[in-house]
This record gives sequence, structure tokens and C-alpha cells, in this order.
Amino acid sequence: MADTDALITRDAAEAALFGTRDGTCLFAPIRHHSPACAWMLRAMIDDHQPELILIEAPRDLIHHVPFLTDPETVAPVAIVSLGAREGQSTRAVRYFPFSDHSPELLAIRQAAQIGADVQFIDLPAGRHFDDDVKIAPFQSEIAFDTATFVRATCSKLGLRDGAELWDHLFETRLGQSDWRGFFSDVYAYCLALRETTAPDIIVHDDTLTREAEMRAHIAAAQGKRVIVLTGGFHTPALIQPGDEKPAKSSDVESYLIGYGEEALDALSGYGAGLRYPGWYAGLWQSACAANGSPDWSAHALETSLGFAAQMAGDNRRVAVPQLVEMLGMAEGLARLKGREAILLPDLFDGLRSALIKTEAGPGEPFSQRLHAYLRGTKLGKVPKSAGQPPIVADARARAQTARVDLSDSIKRAKKLDIRRKPTHLKTSQFFYQMGLLNTGFASLETGPDFVIGSRIDLLFEEWLVGWSPFVEGALIDAARLGATLPEAAANHLFEQRQALFEAGRGNDLSAILDLLLAGLRAGLGSDLTELADEMRNSVSIAADFDALAQIIQKLQSVSAPGDPLFDENAPDLVAILTTAFDRMVYLIEDLTETTEDAMPDRIASLGIVAAVLRGPQADRFDGQTFTDALTRILAIKDCPPMLAGALAGLLVRAGLYAPETLAHLLQGNLRGIGSAPEDRAALLMGLLSVAPMVLWQNQVVLDSANAAISELDEDIFVAALPSLRRSLTQLNPHETDRLAEELAALFGVQASSISGVKSRFTEQEAARALAIDRAMDDLLIADGLTHWKAF
Repeated sequence: MADTDALITRDAAEAALFGTRDGTCLFAPIRHHSPACAWMLRAMIDDHQPELILIEAPRDLIHHVPFLTDPETVAPVAIVSLGAREGQSTRAVRYFPFSDHSPELLAIRQAAQIGADVQFIDLPAGRHFDDDVKIAPFQSEIAFDTATFVRATCSKLGLRDGAELWDHLFETRLGQSDWRGFFSDVYAYCLALRETTAPDIIVHDDTLTREAEMRAHIAAAQGKRVIVLTGGFHTPALIQPGDEKPAKSSDVESYLIGYGEEALDALSGYGAGLRYPGWYAGLWQSACAANGSPDWSAHALETSLGFAAQMAGDNRRVAVPQLVEMLGMAEGLARLKGREAILLPDLFDGLRSALIKTEAGPGEPFSQRLHAYLRGTKLGKVPKSAGQPPIVADARARAQTARVDLSDSIKRAKKLDIRRKPTHLKTSQFFYQMGLLNTGFASLETGPDFVIGSRIDLLFEEWLVGWSPFVEGALIDAARLGATLPEAAANHLFEQRQALFEAGRGNDLSAILDLLLAGLRAGLGSDLTELADEMRNSVSIAADFDALAQIIQKLQSVSAPGDPLFDENAPDLVAILTTAFDRMVYLIEDLTETTEDAMPDRIASLGIVAAVLRGPQADRFDGQTFTDALTRILAIKDCPPMLAGALAGLLVRAGLYAPETLAHLLQGNLRGIGSAPEDRAALLMGLLSVAPMVLWQNQVVLDSANAAISELDEDIFVAALPSLRRSLTQLNPHETDRLAEELAALFGVQASSISGVKSRFTEQEAARALAIDRAMDDLLIADGLTHWKAF
């Protein structure tokens, strides 16, 4: 646009939009969700009285138009389309949203009032699923922020970005009546955008193909009184007639759903429309109430008061003087920029000046909360006649039973007493069913996780819960799995099970266990019989020692009445438990062949089973077979020292092995005549990993270990020290303190002198210092200066 010959005048713009094709076909270049464009379009329709309105929207979504004019429809709403599945677990989703101030929705409603027809003229929705993006709007308006023209004009006018530039030039004209001048200016603006946008962006967006489609539909309407409603970026390419033919249509699954202001901003913000829909919805309502231009100062005051009320609810009160300063600053900034209208950047700058006294970096609460407030939280509604998969209605009904607010998209905290209140447990199961379908409806903030075995002693679950269009879109995608939420969630588990088979992991015990627990957690016990049978069969032939231990640990309390995962309709989980236990006892015989690297994991698994056998569910298992197996392995002559230490410790705890015998074994291993340094501490390491309390519960064991270490030759001790220190890392802080107390008593010192003291030397430095000290001793002895050591 640097060439003055390329500049366009107001008259030329008006002629291009309204003077071609004998004045029967008018073009309305708009920006999606623009209140000013919607206002001017209403005036255009009233004046022109078209027979037909052509709208930039996927043409195979036209059957939703009658529902958009239904009195029960409350904006924002959206038409959601789902791409082909093609073997994927989830499909790509495209949203075509409408707000009360969307020019498209206004045109559809105006057309119904005057008896005009409406056609959608963009490529079929199925043609918009050619990329890898899972969720996106149909339109794209990246040029409104990136075009060279925008950056240059912002610099010239002293404006922040393309959003402020658009509002400064066009949204400030909301409520005015000169629709011809307005759309001519929008056309000139968008022509400049197009001329200064890189050609590769236009090609990448499939813009040219879409415009060819729209020209074909415009040509077919020749001879009628028509208004062509499209994004302003496309208008310059649509004015001249073309000879293209419409593309072939394709079947696409689509639904009209309630949409939300928050989603409207997140999806359509910079991509296809204006940000902060809550703010613009307020402006639209003000203009409609005044039947003309809104009172910008009153709207800024109302916005500020609403924001202050929200902050007060969050225990961040805004004082009246600060509010006055914020509004005064915003109004002054607007006037400095040559406008009466107080726009969003003015409000944000006023807020930063009046309320933020420190650095306004990321996460600064006042700015963050104002962003959220201006975005809005309103959720729209659609009539029942619009139709939707039964699963959506089922999920909504369950959400209402759980007392979840469906009137907006705010994420709210919900605390559930899952152990004592059956209704809370049902609600938790509902939340987990929604989670299995990846709806994003509820997220667990804190509470027990029975799948990974984390914090299972907690009594309460704390969730963040909120409905949104994305929740509804995910449910629509899941409709193929079932008509009700539990049915769909269960079938989703079966799909995941099948995926394990296809990935060659049909006998992956950990993965199958996770599926089973996820189903129990979601209250799907009656649907898990087949999965439980498969798991029991896999367990009966399993060779994964550690996975079997995890099954015993995680399932041992699931089948106990009173446990949150207990389901009287679930399959026989005790049978899985006992099968896993029997299989593990059988595999104990092979532990002596375990590699050194894998031995700590095998020992940890033994400790898990031993703990279960000491717990409240011990009577389900034949504990004698377990201890008999341990005894047999310990009696083997070549039993690895680390394993022997673990076995002996477990047996001593069970009262089946004499502490004196363990003390003898420990002493012999520590002395280890001829043994490598790293082998001397192996038995101690095994003991400490599963039964450290044996050291302080049986004085003979501690005394023997201390005596054996004390008797080591100094060189041998230095060499074995790293291994000895490593064995002590098996202890947790509480066990470390307890051992320190016992050793302090043994040596007659204060426990604090040997517990909690951190050395500033590394293990390697300490070993080197000891070696140097030993070398110095040897030199003194060789020179006959042994008496010097006294100094």
C-alpha cells in the first residue's frame, strides 16, 4: 500500500460494495462477533430488504438455522462439527460460535423477521478437517494483528496493537446510523490488511479455495436482492464475479450446543473475532437499550464496579479512591488518543496505575482478574428440538443431581466426603466417569488416588468442576460409546483394553490393573467382569514379580466393605488377589537368580507382601506358604547376601527366625573375609530395605553389626565405607533418627551429635581424606615417629 495509486477512496469503496451488479447485491464486510458490525448490518438489512442473505459459514451446517431463531435459544451458542474418526480415539472438532452481537446471528434472526432466505456459502465443514489441530474455529483473522498495515498504523496513531486499532476506528461507531460509510471504511481497512499480508499466509489458510467456493454461491444468486455477509478480509476477492462451481459436499456430524463467553474468547479471540466477549456483550446491550450509541463512561463505570465487587468476593477489596483514580486515568488516556469512548486498553492502563504498586508481571492478580471478568462466564442454551446425543442430556442430569452449577463456565471447588457419605461417593464416581471420557469437566485437586496408590488414607476429595462447550463437545464425540455416561465410560475402558492387545501388551499386568481400578473408581464394577476374568488369567501365568506385588497391594482393600472402591456388584476381586499371591509364592523360588541391578526391586516387592500379611486383610491369604518359601530360599547356600538380609529380616519380624541367627549372619557378612568391599554391606542393605526396625527391636542384632564394623581393618573399612553409607540410604528420616538414638545410647553420647549433621564433604572427598590420613600414619611409623601421633 506504499504506492499512492493503490489507495482507495470512500466513494470507490462504496461503489465496490454497493454499486456493482445493479445495486441488487450488497456486500457487508464484517469482523466476526463485532457489535458495531452487527449494528450496522441491522440497518443495512432494514434499508435493503433482501430476498436472500449469504453468510460465510460451512454450507452443510445450514440445517441448524431454524434452531438459531427458536425463542428458546439463548446465545452464546455454537454449531460443533466432528471430523472423521479414522481409527483415532478422539476426533478433530470445529466450532462455529454465535453471540448476541455476532453479525451472522443477527442476520439469521433479521432474515426470519422479514421472510428472507439464508444460505451458508463457505466450504463444507468436512473440508476444514485437513490439518492436525483438534479444536479450532472455522474462521481465522490472523491478519488483523500481523499485517504490516496494522503495525504501521498503530505506530502512527500511538495505539498498542491491532485489537485497539480496530476498536478505535470501528467499535467506537457502535450505535451510529451511517452503515454505508461504516462498511466502506471496513472494506478499505480490510483491503489494506490483505495487501500487506504475506501471500504464504493466505495460501496456508486455504483462503483462496474458500473464496472460490463463496464466489460460486454468489454467482448462483444473481438476479435476487442479496446481502453477502463475510469476513472483511475475503470481501475484496468476492466482489468480482467468478465462474467457479461449488465443491462436493461431505457428510459431517454436527450439533447445535450451548456455548460460553469464556470459550468464545479462548477459541475465537485472536483467531476469529474480538477478545473479551463479556465486555462487548455489555456494550451491545447498552446500545440496544439506548437505541443508539452507548454511554461509554457509564459502561466503564459499570464494568469497574462489577470488577470491584468480584475482587471483594476474592478478599481483595478495591477502595473507592482507587476506583475513582482508575476511571479518571482511563478517561484521560482515551481523550489523549482523540476519542470519547473508553476502550479496553484505557481500562487496563488505568488499573495498572491505580491498583498495582509493584511490578506488573505475569500472574499479577488485579490484571489477571480483570482479564477473567471482561472475558465473561455466561453459558448459552439451545432448545431440546435442536437434538443432541442422549449422553449429553444424561451427563447434564447427573451434573444437576451433583449440584453442579450449569449456568456459567466458572470452575468451582467441590469437596466430597467419599468415605462417609454415599451421595458424595456417587458424585465422585460421576466426576471420574467424565474424566475417563476426557471431557475436562472435573479435575481432582487433592485426595486419594487409588490407581497410583497415592495418599489413599485421605478422607476427602477436593475437585474443581465446571461445564463448558468443550465438555459438551467431548461428550458428543463419546456418543458412539453409549447413550448414558456409565455405558460410554465402560466402553471406553474396553477400547483401551483392546488397544493394549493391539500394541502387544495384552498381558501387561500394570496396565490392566490401572484399567480395572479406574473402572472401580468410576463406579463401573458391574461392567468389569470380563476385564477381571482376563486379569485373573493373566495373573495365573505372569512372570512379573513386581507387578504381582502391586496387584496385591492395590487390590487388597478394594473388596472390603467400607472402602471407597468397594462395589458389591463388582466381580470377585478376592480371586484375583489370591491368584496373584499364589503365583508370587511360586516365583519366589527363582529369586536367587535375580541380577544385582534388579534385586532391590524384588526385595521391595517382598516387603509389600509381608506388609499386607501383617494388615487387616491377612486372613485372605495363606501366609504360611509365603514364610515357608522365604525360609527355603534363605537356607540355600548360595543365596545372595542382599536377598538373605531381606529374607532374614522379614522372618525375624514374623517371629519365625531367631534374632541371634540373623546377628550371626550379619556379622559374618560384614567381616566378609576375602569378600569385595561392596559385598560386605549387601546383607545389611537388604535388611534395612524391608525391616530396619529389627536393629532397634533386637539389641543383639545391633550389637553384632556394631562389633563387626568396629573390628574391620582400617583399610578394609575405608574401602567398604561407600557401600556401608549406601546401605543406610534405605532408611527414611524417621528411621534414621531412631537408629541414631540407639547408636547414641550404645556409645553413651547425645543423639543430636550423630543425627541430622550434614557433612560438607562428598563421599569421595571423605574417602580420600581417610586414605591420606592412613598414608601419614604409615610414614610416621616408618620414620620412628609414632609418638608424634599423640599430638
